Amino acid sequence: MPELLSLLPIWQLWLLAALILFVLEVITPGFILACFGVGALLAILPSLFGGSWLVQVLFFCGGSLLALWLLKPLMARWFATRKAKTGMEALIGRHALVTEDIPTGEQGGRIAVDGDSWRATTKSTAPLKAGSTVRIIGYDSLILHVEPLN
Repeated sequence: MPELLSLLPIWQLWLLAALILFVLEVITPGFILACFGVGALLAILPSLFGGSWLVQVLFFCGGSLLALWLLKPLMARWFATRKAKTGMEALIGRHALVTEDIPTGEQGGRIAVDGDSWRATTKSTAPLKAGSTVRIIGYDSLILHVEPLN
């Protein structure tokens, strides 16, 4: 392996380092390693133009710090606005198939979502027949509230 690395030009080593850092970022939280990957990409510039190792390291450090200062807060804000819905919240707005008639009122019937059977009620004026498609609009404990699709 060291023989192979000695055959590669320096800019390709920086590129390899950047790719490894970006891949590792996928499996670690925090958007830290990607900032160092950006620094490694910036270090390619002086290596292409014959810059010394000191200049390359300065570009790497400067680019990494700049990315940490600019990109990390930007990405943190972007991920904070994209709240991932999980559990019951993820079902709201989804379409489901009525598997057992749903009368109006509290009695309820059953619907199927992604192969799972759920108890469901509706406030619709007409009962929902088995085989029809409905939209999930809310839930109460483990009972879903649905409305017919028009």
